[in-house]
Amino acid sequence: IICTQGECVWLHVHLIRPLVKAIEPLFDTVEYAYCTIPSYPSGQIGFVIATKGGEKGCKVPVREAEEGVLKELRYYTPEIHQAAFVLPAFAKRAIFGDE
Repeated sequence: IICTQGECVWLHVHLIRPLVKAIEPLFDTVEYAYCTIPSYPSGQIGFVIATKGGEKGCKVPVREAEEGVLKELRYYTPEIHQAAFVLPAFAKRAIFGDE
């Protein structure tokens, strides 16, 4: 699994697709996710995440955190994890085309 900073769909969507297209031949899955970061311009930052080895990607967590661990976390939940990969329609089209 690799992950790199992936800009923001609100500010630099035109920069994300070339990055995704450049690494698609090298990996089995290439995905885009984002989260809220209040200190970042626009309040969001994205991540380009790619996997090899027949994995099904990173949209669904492979492991579940123990309940005690989840109670200590301020931001992460399994639902937030999966929702991070749900993109607005304009962003999905701009990054991945009309899939």
